[in-house]
Amino acid sequence: MDNIITGAFGIGLFLAFIGGLAESIGELPFIIIVVGIGSLALYDYYENVRDARKEAANKAQASSLES
Repeated sequence: MDNIITGAFGIGLFLAFIGGLAESIGELPFIIIVVGIGSLALYDYYENVRDARKEAANKAQASSLES
């Protein structure tokens, strides 16, 4: 659970930083790059959260079967 919270905080800071850069630079090619990188970062975060939740569910299921 801590990884989800800290990951969301980190992604939020990262997106705010690169969004501010894109706004201050204001060039279209840079804005396109920032949108692409931000999208990839969000997708990677989503996959990591999904995998962690599946792993936790599998671990809980395995421990309940052992009892």
